Amino acid sequence: MPGWVSQFRTDIYSQVKYLQGLRLPKSISTRSGLFVGSGDSYTCALLMEYLSKHRMLAYHPSDILHCPQVLSDHEIFFISASGRTRSNIEAAKIARKLGVKTTAVTARSKSPLEQVCNETFNLDYLHTLQSSNTGILEFTATVISCMALIGININLKILGKIMKDACEQVNLYGLNLPTRFKSILFLGDGISYPLASYGALKMHELFGFRSFGYLLDDYYHSPIFSLKKPDCIFVLDHEKLKNSMSANFHNKLKKTHSLSYYFQPQVGLSHFEQALFFIFVIQILGLAMAEKLKIDKPYYLSKKRILKLSSSLIY
Repeated sequence: MPGWVSQFRTDIYSQVKYLQGLRLPKSISTRSGLFVGSGDSYTCALLMEYLSKHRMLAYHPSDILHCPQVLSDHEIFFISASGRTRSNIEAAKIARKLGVKTTAVTARSKSPLEQVCNETFNLDYLHTLQSSNTGILEFTATVISCMALIGININLKILGKIMKDACEQVNLYGLNLPTRFKSILFLGDGISYPLASYGALKMHELFGFRSFGYLLDDYYHSPIFSLKKPDCIFVLDHEKLKNSMSANFHNKLKKTHSLSYYFQPQVGLSHFEQALFFIFVIQILGLAMAEKLKIDKPYYLSKKRILKLSSSLIY
């Protein structure tokens, strides 16, 4: 097994241990607020919107740059693992000029984002524990911390149980996952929708695969007409019901499309358990594909020119 894949495996499964010591923030009392981020951080922000029943809203930094009026009467939480995302920093500067309270949620201490925000919740002690360059631990820790901020009950003692459930469900398919396909699709509904988007982003980064994350109801209306036989579909079902909308869709689709895989958490009904289950499933799916493909590094690191372009635009 290539060294990078081995480290990727370690990063995923060591989360059960390292996240036990996560220092959680106190829940906020604000009735409304904004979580702001881009890339993985936006999927985290969108998850917070769904978990808070839309009490908290998810915005991209560009939304603030183009329309600063959206900041009115809101407390703002800027999510950025690096703390260096240029658009976040510029949006935070606008918020500061308008006198809006801002908090940076970041994994880097003394970052540029921290310097322009009123307050910071820092996850920097986790940074040295990760070495596969995939952002796995940072993302999971950020999601859990943001969940604590909005008052979701957090039980870090059951992380091992959640990880086991996710691993067993991926193993149900015998890890016989396809490596040749036209596209990878993640379909979600409710709180699983933001994590469907997270799954798509990880497939781009890890493998350079064409991948999409769709809200299940949207998928019915239009994207389903572009479904091709080689497409691989992962259905993420947050409802613990036999005849849920997602389960019903998967059962019908499976009759005509063999590359359809279904995941539903068995660990419990809490939002914490459901969200962590889908995060772990996506990460383990990525690991299973990496092992099958026998890659020695994530795809984005092998494309130096594109990586340089991406970094120049983000930072």
